[in-house]
Amino acid sequence: MRPYLPIGLLLLGSSCTITSVGSEDAPPRVEAEGLVEGHAALGWRDESRLLRLDLLDGSSDGALAEFTLWRLLRLEVGALGLGVGLGPIDLALGTLFYEPEVPQMTSERGSRPESGTAAPATSDDCEICRRAREEAAGQ
Repeated sequence: MRPYLPIGLLLLGSSCTITSVGSEDAPPRVEAEGLVEGHAALGWRDESRLLRLDLLDGSSDGALAEFTLWRLLRLEVGALGLGVGLGPIDLALGTLFYEPEVPQMTSERGSRPESGTAAPATSDDCEICRRAREEAAGQ
């Protein structure tokens, strides 16, 4: 009976977690939200400072400390979790008091329009999207 206890606890804990895969408004990533939160993301972090150290703070909720060495290395420690970024790969996992967030990436710079304004048209837009954007901007 005892070997089933860890498996049961694992299934119970994972049943409160939603996993999503996407890249619609951020870098390509896999995210988990719920009792266990985390992400695995690909992309270069948008970090302009060479060295940054935050104590009792960080880019995620519940972070206790964050060390960043430009875009090459990121280490974030939370109350019950850890986030590590090495080059273009960023991984984080936490629970309860630590809610890891995907850091802003260079591909996102300027891609999120301010609320109430239309995003600029790009060469990748289809004709229907371009017309809808022009109509929204004209109103």
